[in-house]
Amino acid sequence: MKYIDVTLRDGGHQNGFNWPFEFVERYLKSVNSFKEIDFVELGYWKQRGKFDGPFYSIDEELLSLACQISKKKLSVMVDYHYCSHNVEDFPNKNNFPELGLIRVCLRKEDIAEGCKFVKELKKFTNCKLSINIFNITNYDEIDLVSACDAAARTNADFMYFADTHGSLDLAENLELFKRFTKLIKESGLIPGLHLHDHSGKAYFNYRNLGNAGFSATDVSLGGVGKGLGNLKLEYIFDLRGREHILDHLILDQELFHMPSGPYGILTARDSITDHYAVEAERIGLNPSQFAKGLERIKGPSKDNYDKKVLSGE
Repeated sequence: MKYIDVTLRDGGHQNGFNWPFEFVERYLKSVNSFKEIDFVELGYWKQRGKFDGPFYSIDEELLSLACQISKKKLSVMVDYHYCSHNVEDFPNKNNFPELGLIRVCLRKEDIAEGCKFVKELKKFTNCKLSINIFNITNYDEIDLVSACDAAARTNADFMYFADTHGSLDLAENLELFKRFTKLIKESGLIPGLHLHDHSGKAYFNYRNLGNAGFSATDVSLGGVGKGLGNLKLEYIFDLRGREHILDHLILDQELFHMPSGPYGILTARDSITDHYAVEAERIGLNPSQFAKGLERIKGPSKDNYDKKVLSGE
């Protein structure tokens, strides 16, 4: 199994990607002792529009500083829907040899064009490339076939699915994913699955990854990540002699704060984006009231937050 540490990237959703660089320096040094981890993902590359923090818009200067600290291969992510489509705007491995992986997130409507972009980006950057398909629990089999076919025509290295809403039960879907991981491997790509823990199934799903044919996954310290978080690093690796990684959860606990309310359980049940859960907690809805609001969410609004739903407009 290949592992990507997404503490800094996915965890950045909880603090606006405003990681103090002093913390990042200490964290990268801490994770150096984990030989199991293949890549450490820093954040997003020159992304704009949603967050102001520097790790949402990593540039050459910030990447260079991180490269000087980490002994691990580094990774950055972009959301194709919001990023530059000019490959010359991206870092080249010749200039940043420590940069090992670029991951490109694709929405359903962007898969065809996004896969063409990935092919061009691989050629220009000379980095490993990953195609990441998110909101996977709202795809039907035809959508999955189409996504796999498009990925097969690229020269990417990974094809990841993301359980974005934290609703996946891998045991119930084992045979389905066996078929698709087989297709992905036959195309020469490594199949990966990003696990969220909104419904408490992340570790259960992790234990089923191999049976489903997946060869890569993501972890984060404390499970920090978007919504109710991810598969926990400390649940996966033997920490004996490396307990220092847990010190960050005490010394830097203000950076690892995440929502813990019941709202994400309801969005996970209905395979709906957790942005609604965050808003419900913010405005103080009772879970029973929130559940009634979720009944009105259909179609694209399940994956794309519609502020009118909970406001009653």
